Amino acid sequence: MEDIKAVDQKLFWKEATRFGRLFLSAAALFFVLGPMQWAGLPLPLVLGFSCAAVVGHALFSYQASIRKRFINRRFAAHWNALSERLDLFDQVMQRVHKKHLAGIHELPRNVHSVARSLYVALRRADLITQEVSLTERGLYAQPPSWNPPAHDAQAKELYRIADKNIAEYQHHFAGVMAGVQRTEAQTAVFITTVDTLRMKILGYRLAGAAPELNSQDFLAAMQEAKMQLAAIDQALEELELTPFPKTIAVMPPEPRTDANSEATQTLDQES
Repeated sequence: MEDIKAVDQKLFWKEATRFGRLFLSAAALFFVLGPMQWAGLPLPLVLGFSCAAVVGHALFSYQASIRKRFINRRFAAHWNALSERLDLFDQVMQRVHKKHLAGIHELPRNVHSVARSLYVALRRADLITQEVSLTERGLYAQPPSWNPPAHDAQAKELYRIADKNIAEYQHHFAGVMAGVQRTEAQTAVFITTVDTLRMKILGYRLAGAAPELNSQDFLAAMQEAKMQLAAIDQALEELELTPFPKTIAVMPPEPRTDANSEATQTLDQES
């Protein structure tokens, strides 16, 4: 979470020191405070307006930084959909009296806890996708290719090692992006789980089968939802997306020798 906070702080200061915003704030101070000073207003009042202008500048910068926290629209859309489901879920839970929440009084807290974990995971997946796209754009889809001369045995061996390195590159690339794909899949599971919960609670409330009756079907459905939320939370903890993830590799890398050492040994043997 600290890495996300650092990125947010950097983004806030970038917005706060943007030339256009600074110019507008300075112009507002000049056109408001200038007449106030000429009118001879008390100094505390002038200072109060100055502090209000600074606070307003900080608030506008903060709001602008929030809108730009997601770099890729895909992840911003995931979070917007998740936030919308959370709002609808909270509205439904507010309509159900607390005494009716037999056996599910901890459910809203669990839902919001998993949602916060998903937000952090989506932000990290967004940052990883951006970092990878800056350097690997186009390379994975179209890896380098060549037509080695068939009559040169040493060149053929070197090209074989190069092809092996390409395959290893693709393997590691897929491992890095697997964490991003799993985060998106966990988001989809969470959204559909919350949708199902919301409709089940609405159905029991509107149909007269109130939760306080301790219906076995209703409690079983709530327990299943809790298990799904717990599975999402556990998967996110195991995933632990970091700027370069540690636990998202599909399989451990195969033991290999250094490419340069292999090439040197092969050339020495043929010489």
